Amino acid sequence: MSNSVQRMAKAGETVRKLGFCMAVVFAGMLVAFAALVVYVIWYAVANVVSVDSFGVVTLLDGGSIVIPSGLCLALVVSVSLVVLCGISRDISRGVSPFTRAHVRLIRVLALAFAVNAAVSLVGAYGSVNLTIGGLELCVVPHSFVIAICQGVAFDAGSLIGAAVCLFVSVIWSYASLLQEQSDELV
Repeated sequence: MSNSVQRMAKAGETVRKLGFCMAVVFAGMLVAFAALVVYVIWYAVANVVSVDSFGVVTLLDGGSIVIPSGLCLALVVSVSLVVLCGISRDISRGVSPFTRAHVRLIRVLALAFAVNAAVSLVGAYGSVNLTIGGLELCVVPHSFVIAICQGVAFDAGSLIGAAVCLFVSVIWSYASLLQEQSDELV
């Protein structure tokens, strides 16, 4: 029995260390992404030529930014990183990954993907194309877009991501119930 307890303790410590490392990685990615967004906004404001009725900003260097898609991308990436950072931080503090709070956070992640898919349906599909100091930044916000008749586009990648997150949240919910039962028995 002591071997089993020692293995569980070692596994718990490994998971806490992994949680800490992932929390640092996700926090670093969030800071870097926020800095990139601020820089792109500054660059766009300083180099704007025109803005059309669809929210497409044309820049001096010929680049462009589709505002609705860019905002949606920023929202999805930010929400995803905050959720993943929060779950990782909790795990690094010794909290079980299988909690109801984490189930809700995974569902928020699914909602962010669903919003991203919905944006592609309302015609805000586009990308960010910039050349900043010789470096080219090209971002296509919708990962798996399917063109439907008459120019309508659908972001199937985000819909698949939302479905996977919902599926994982159901499994996580079941695991959190098992965790609660296990905690009550001990």
